Amino acid sequence: MRELLIEIFESLKKNKLRTFLTGFSVAWGIFMLVVLLGAGNGLMHGMLANFGTMMVNSGQIYGGYTSIGYGGFSEYRWVTMDGKDIDIIRNEFSDYVTDNICPVKYFSYDTAAFRTQTMEVSLKGVVPGYMPISGSKLSKGRYINDLDMRLQRKSCVIDENLEKVLFRDGEDPVGKRIFIGKFTYTVIGVVKNEGYGAYSEVLVPFDTGVLLYSGGDNSVSNIAFEFRPEITEKDAAQFEQRLRERLSKKHGFSPEDVNAFYISNNMEFYKDLMKVFRALDIFIWMIGFGTLFAGIVGVSNIMLVSVRERTTEIGIRKALGASPRSVVMLVIVEAITITSLFGYIGMCLGVGTMEVVNIYLSGRGDAYAGTIFEGANIFKDPTVEMPIVLSATIVLVISGIVAGYIPAKRAAAVKTIDALRDGI
Repeated sequence: MRELLIEIFESLKKNKLRTFLTGFSVAWGIFMLVVLLGAGNGLMHGMLANFGTMMVNSGQIYGGYTSIGYGGFSEYRWVTMDGKDIDIIRNEFSDYVTDNICPVKYFSYDTAAFRTQTMEVSLKGVVPGYMPISGSKLSKGRYINDLDMRLQRKSCVIDENLEKVLFRDGEDPVGKRIFIGKFTYTVIGVVKNEGYGAYSEVLVPFDTGVLLYSGGDNSVSNIAFEFRPEITEKDAAQFEQRLRERLSKKHGFSPEDVNAFYISNNMEFYKDLMKVFRALDIFIWMIGFGTLFAGIVGVSNIMLVSVRERTTEIGIRKALGASPRSVVMLVIVEAITITSLFGYIGMCLGVGTMEVVNIYLSGRGDAYAGTIFEGANIFKDPTVEMPIVLSATIVLVISGIVAGYIPAKRAAAVKTIDALRDGI
């Protein structure tokens, strides 16, 4: 094998320019494949980061406007959810959802203030079970608990945006009192910012918010819930249909009215997102293979030229007892050497390029700071995983075999007498 490789490299050295140009087409093809795959990964990681740590098997129910007149009621009537809807879901749909059913209510926009610092915020009333569903992650302190709810404490959880504005001197906000409008709240925790927006949201105990801002009105903005682990996409669709029929009886809208309320199903959204990225992966591999195929064709053509130039040499080999198999191996190994060597160079350059891009993006921090897209992850971690690198390596070897097969067959078919006569 050592002698074979030495012979191949001697042959390549005799035609340096031709070898370089042929190898460059292979290197460029695998480089583009790796860069495209890395870019696809970056887009996917960015989108999944925006999805955040939100529980996949969860959803939220929002009231809407009726679009069909029904039961003596006119169309365009607002459907408002309340505590009774929560009881219906908990008691009658326990086969689909867990007991973690959370009312959520948006109260108002107001000014949050600490000493001389102020910022406009929105207030949202939540319950303790909302934290795992929303995917909130604490950076400091704790979340709203049952005691906050029972005692209707004026406790609040702020986000990192508000912490940066109100506590610029690096003070720990936990335990500090801040003004929100005309009320004083005690900060009990800080949650990490995820997703879009430079605005801030302050979380308060649901019952406290209802008491202070809604005069005891127990209507809700939306209801967050958690599917049971065994629920499938088909079961989720059945749940939505059955829930629509049940709530239509309570609120007096047509069971066929899809606008009366809306279910945001994270399970369905996540699966749809994965389908998009699977299709993107297929598209990228198709483009990459197309570019790589052009290089393979170039290698195959060069190998055909090489076989034609070495016809006499092949004839002499056969005359000295070389088998057709050894001739085939000579040509195929030479093709594999070209594709593997230059392909590996292209692959390393592609991986290196993606690593440099990743370092650059990591060093920039939040490029959208101060804009409505602050915290957005459009492109993140555009690196190429080891399985993809291994797959690309396998592609290179297979490409070399494919590129060398036809020239090798032609070399093996050369008749000894014809090859010797051709050299005279």
